[in-house]
Amino acid sequence: MKIKFMIFLFLLSLGACKQKSKSMDNITPPITDSNKEKITAHNYLEEQLKYIKTSSNEPLYYIYVNHEQCFFEILVNDVPRFQYFEEGSIMTPINLNNYINRSGKQTITYRLYPQTTKRLNHLTEYTSIKIELYERNNADTVNGFEHQKLLLTHRSATKTDGKTFIGDGKDYYEFSFDFDAKVLYQLEGWENSKDLSKMDQKELLSKTEEAYRYYWHLIKDKRMDDYFRLRFSGYVSEAISTYMNKEMIIQSGPEDKFMFSEPTFRLEPLNNYKMHLYGNGKIVCLEQTSEDLRLKNKTPIWGKYKTAEDETRVRFNKLYLHIPKGKDTFEIL
Repeated sequence: MKIKFMIFLFLLSLGACKQKSKSMDNITPPITDSNKEKITAHNYLEEQLKYIKTSSNEPLYYIYVNHEQCFFEILVNDVPRFQYFEEGSIMTPINLNNYINRSGKQTITYRLYPQTTKRLNHLTEYTSIKIELYERNNADTVNGFEHQKLLLTHRSATKTDGKTFIGDGKDYYEFSFDFDAKVLYQLEGWENSKDLSKMDQKELLSKTEEAYRYYWHLIKDKRMDDYFRLRFSGYVSEAISTYMNKEMIIQSGPEDKFMFSEPTFRLEPLNNYKMHLYGNGKIVCLEQTSEDLRLKNKTPIWGKYKTAEDETRVRFNKLYLHIPKGKDTFEIL
């Protein structure tokens, strides 16, 4: 009798486990997708190519930045595009198309911070930033830069003396200005997504943390099919907005898979972050709270790896989330 009773208990517990497993399978993950195709790690590049259209005129917008006695961040339509917390000048152009969804008014925002590497705790009277906005035809790979057009030049404001930076003495300064763009595409982006600023912010933080943990484990557990399925729409938007061609998309494969293919790569723990809203309240992300300039405002999804020369390097994986119209779960932008 005792043996039969133990067998009964075992079968009962097994049934409970199966029932629990079944119920777990029905739980909607914190990040979903709206792909029309079944996307995997093996076909995501090929599927991207279906969305590519070439033209003889591909308007590309970009800026050059000159700055003095400050670090800076650039946002396009209230989405972080570039940050610079280093010494010296930056000579390369900053492409804006990544966060231009359609033709019309676009907004550039810059945020200035004290240059702490020079022991400056505040912005100074000599702080300044100059931004030159250009347009060129991306399809003209031979003479595109020669024919680029300067659309506008913006200089940071000064006080009434015409010399002293208007934000002298502050530990932070922000300013925005607009320009008109004409692009060949129209993307849904985040414009019609849910206004996350109207949600209970504690609840939003909890949901965002859950989504980040889920995504972190996709990388750690090397669940490549789920990873590329969830990132697919973002890859497509980037390819369309920056006019990527077939060769560029194919060449992006090894970079996309770096965190999975690099044998020395190790994710860092997911901690020391705070929540931020962007895209006029429709995009949410987590950013590191570290004051280390190498980590400042970076995504908390990152890791370290070794080069062939045994040098330690880091790799960051940006994750912007939004809730598209008609949905109640996050998608990756």
